[in-house]
Amino acid sequence: NLQRTGNDWIEAAFRAARGADPGAKLCYNDYNTDGINAKSTGIYNMVRDFKSRGVPIDCVGFQSHLGTTIPGDYQANLQRFADLGVDVQITELDVMTGGNQANIYGTVTRACLAVSRCTGITVWGVRDSDSWRGSDDALLFDRSGNKKAAYTSVLNALNAGSNPTTPPPGSPVDTSAWYVLVNRNSGKALDVYNRATNDGARITQWSRNDGAWQQWQFVDSGGGYYRLKSRNSGKVLDVYNFSTSDAAAIVQWSDGNGTNQQFRLAESAGGYLRVINRNSGKAVEVQGASTADGGNIVQYTDWGGNNQQWQLIRIG
Repeated sequence: NLQRTGNDWIEAAFRAARGADPGAKLCYNDYNTDGINAKSTGIYNMVRDFKSRGVPIDCVGFQSHLGTTIPGDYQANLQRFADLGVDVQITELDVMTGGNQANIYGTVTRACLAVSRCTGITVWGVRDSDSWRGSDDALLFDRSGNKKAAYTSVLNALNAGSNPTTPPPGSPVDTSAWYVLVNRNSGKALDVYNRATNDGARITQWSRNDGAWQQWQFVDSGGGYYRLKSRNSGKVLDVYNFSTSDAAAIVQWSDGNGTNQQFRLAESAGGYLRVINRNSGKAVEVQGASTADGGNIVQYTDWGGNNQQWQLIRIG
């Protein structure tokens, strides 16, 4: 019956709903849209078109019926919808049982916390025995109502998210703390590739896991500049060979407090920061705006792109 209006039936439904109740929040909700794929991009283009033409839409829901993996661009997908000017919500979250279940629940929770317009997470049911997914045991409580590791993972993510994440504008970072730096474009964390401890090891982005190789301490160099020291290796971020060129590699190196190892923080919108090298004046970025695990970290002329913006998440 809805299709009788033609291919504009979703638009017609949203306009009719707004007319019937101007105060209602109008959301589009769908499944298999958790990463950046053909279906989610089709919905993204629809929402962008609606916003450009004044079709009423307030939020987009992502059902998030997940298996044993989560798309690496999950957070980036939420963020691109939020950047259109709509709220995003996780509406039917459940995750197949297995060794990665707790980690995936935590990753989804952190992704929502990291996107300012993510306004809620709803889990599909309470106990595994209540789930529509049969033997997948996909919820936070087991069949007897006991808390699972997934419950603890969500709780820990929520508790961490209740603490200050990005230093207030104009104030210094806490040099006694450890931070994870999450890229705005990809949703991935600044990472020492393959947990290396040697000088010259490359720096990449990787799905956030809060390992020591993703934890960084800001060591004060004076004048508003800091060295970023890896918890795993004790070495600091370094622009290789004091280069001032675009696309020069960011590596780790023994701390010599050189200007190529010193960085200042520049504020961007939405609680994100750019990390600017003292020697070159260029920004730390994910090369080519990659959203893949292992995407290279380089320096590039500061232009404020999402791949140059980082959220500082304090974890200890």
